[in-house]
Amino acid sequence: MKKINLTNFFRKDLNLKDKWWHRFLSIIFIFFFIIFTGYNLIAYSVSDIFRGDVGIQKWRNVELLSARINSEIKSIGALVKTGEKIGENDRTYVLNDQPDAYYNGVLNDVYCSNELSEKFLVIKNTRSIDSLYIRNLYKRENVSPEVFSNFIKQNGVKCLIVDAYSDTNGGRVTFLEPDKSYQDNWSFFEKSSIKTILYFIEMIPLVLIFSVLVFAGILVIYYKIFLYIVFGTKKENN
Repeated sequence: MKKINLTNFFRKDLNLKDKWWHRFLSIIFIFFFIIFTGYNLIAYSVSDIFRGDVGIQKWRNVELLSARINSEIKSIGALVKTGEKIGENDRTYVLNDQPDAYYNGVLNDVYCSNELSEKFLVIKNTRSIDSLYIRNLYKRENVSPEVFSNFIKQNGVKCLIVDAYSDTNGGRVTFLEPDKSYQDNWSFFEKSSIKTILYFIEMIPLVLIFSVLVFAGILVIYYKIFLYIVFGTKKENN
């Protein structure tokens, strides 16, 4: 196996250690390597290196939403315990975002019960809801309480949302709509220190390897291209 000639790679024939400009470039090289590596370590200690700017805090699935639903009709916000957040099972990274209107809407405007077909009227009356809607293949349909109740029973729906829209007269119409996605796809999560530590264990070597590869490429350009253009292949006679 042919050995790599590092003496030739680093152009020992040029006595570069005696050149002030080479020493100056070496200092700049080391300085920017430290800055580049440090910047990336800091940046990816704030935003996830694998997903972008979503925060690095990791979360552990505590319990499915469906497991906390009982006969009493409650808002999702009433089911969330201290230190927890609720979110979709496959999108836990959004839990690092600050609560927005959508998240607050989930907490306050989604209600669940194992006896939803019987107790949805509690929410309708309490919140003075105008209409009851069910969604078919093409559109929402305004239905009677009986049809609404039967739809919930037949489809095993345990959650509904309170929503609203503006009518043609500029008024606001509120309505209830069954939504099975919450009971099927949402869970409660809490912060996981172990998963967060594992993230750093994965991230730090990746940043270091990336930095080494980038600056190794710079070295190749400097020694094999720049010095070749300036000095060629001949040994300097100084």
